[in-house]
Amino acid sequence: MELKRRNFIAVGLAALAAAGTGAWVWLRQRPPVRWLVAVRVGHYSGPIRPLDECEMKQPGKWIG
Repeated sequence: MELKRRNFIAVGLAALAAAGTGAWVWLRQRPPVRWLVAVRVGHYSGPIRPLDECEMKQPGKWIG
C-alpha cells in the first residue's frame, strides 16, 4: 500500500484529533486543584544594595 501525501496528511490529522480528544477527556476527569503550594527559595539570587532614600525619590529611568 502506497502512502501518498494526501493520505499521509489525512492520517496525521486523524491522529492529532484522536490525541486531542483523549487529552480533553483526561483533563476534564481530573479533580480540580484547590490550592497551590509555593516552594520557598533559600536565597535571593540578585544583587543586594543598601537603601538610598534620595535615589528612591527620583523618577525611574524607565518612566514614560
